[in-house]
Amino acid sequence: MDESISVGEITFTAFDFETTGLSPADDAICEIGAVKFRGGEVNDTFQTLANPGMKVSADARAVSGLTNQQLATAPPVEEVLPDFLEFIADTVLVAHNAEFDMGFLRAAIQVYNLTPIRNLIVDTQALAEKAFPRKRSYSLQALADQLGVDPGAAHRALDDALTCMKVFNACVDQLSFMGDLPLSEVLR
Repeated sequence: MDESISVGEITFTAFDFETTGLSPADDAICEIGAVKFRGGEVNDTFQTLANPGMKVSADARAVSGLTNQQLATAPPVEEVLPDFLEFIADTVLVAHNAEFDMGFLRAAIQVYNLTPIRNLIVDTQALAEKAFPRKRSYSLQALADQLGVDPGAAHRALDDALTCMKVFNACVDQLSFMGDLPLSEVLR
């Protein structure tokens, strides 16, 4: 993709995973939320619970509120992951602390022998540090609070994806005060 193209001309997908724990090597995705958008307008959303095939750690349950009982009847990760990959195709991905979610995505792609993705990725945590230097915290929830963004149900995948989109848009607005913002400015 030409990195000189204006951000307003690109379709992005903000996404978030809830997981059974913190390690992509030992834990799994249990909820996927994503919002496809362009120029600040939502085009489509994707949300599903996923049976991870393992128990959710007590710490992860405390964060997301997802229970093993809720996930037991959800479709397996290997069934929902191809739909998610189709949803994000041909878009630039946006995630907060992107390496966390990308670690889980790469691990799941490898486990289920799926084609690796080649999407460009924007990390809103790094982007917010550039757009809004000297904030107290760059966690998604802290940024939402500091920027006046409604976080919805924090630590649920679709609401976190929507919050991520709003934080991305606030960063783009902040950085584009001199006109169109090229993609290259949000990738670094």
